[in-house]
Amino acid sequence: MTSEDLLTARAAQFASLRPLHLDAAALGQWIASLGFATLPELGESADAAAELMEAELAALRLVELWLWPGIHRYCTPETLGYVYVAVGDRHPRSDFRRQAELKQVSWLAAEVYETLLAAPHALSSGGLRDRLGAERTSALTIEHALHDLARTLKVLRCGHAQGEALWRPLALAMPAIPPLVDKLSQVEAASALITQRLETQVCAPEEELAAFFAPLFSRARIHEALRGLDAARAIVQENLDGRPAWRLQ
Repeated sequence: MTSEDLLTARAAQFASLRPLHLDAAALGQWIASLGFATLPELGESADAAAELMEAELAALRLVELWLWPGIHRYCTPETLGYVYVAVGDRHPRSDFRRQAELKQVSWLAAEVYETLLAAPHALSSGGLRDRLGAERTSALTIEHALHDLARTLKVLRCGHAQGEALWRPLALAMPAIPPLVDKLSQVEAASALITQRLETQVCAPEEELAAFFAPLFSRARIHEALRGLDAARAIVQENLDGRPAWRLQ
């Protein structure tokens, strides 16, 4: 297979997944099929998808991920489970305190998170400022703390209200997700996500998969997962411009 052949095959696969009519249900199915879509990747459907997305985020039928630098990707709660196994906290209601002591998160981020854990509903940066004390910090500073928390999967953006993003701790919004850390290994999570990625990308060399999943897994973990999938005959090797690559069996 040549690189041109692969580009053609990927375009055809993407076209086959695109819904004929885009509504909320179709958007969810499309995101599930694509795995980790970005709005720009949806092409001419991006604007319509963005309008539908906020309600889907609020209903927790879709999830916005802040793990990839400079871009938001979207996935389903089912896919989120594998992502959480890769980067989530084992004890999300308490680990943040130790992380603040180790300066892995800021003290403000820890305080914002603790406030969200105690809140009965999602809050905006303005609502958090009111609870923390307007004289102590600004809504903008709190927004930065929320973004840091989102980048470690502690909080999820749950749509908007009155022009402000709403945030909720993942542990409260989706309590079934954190326990997966003790039920699935990182290799199992990586194997599931690699399989999903190969379904949409048709074929990919190991270095491409490792680069894509770098925010989630080490290169060694991706290699281990590929070896396991190969041993299970779930994937087969393909020659891509003289380089080894992988595709689903």
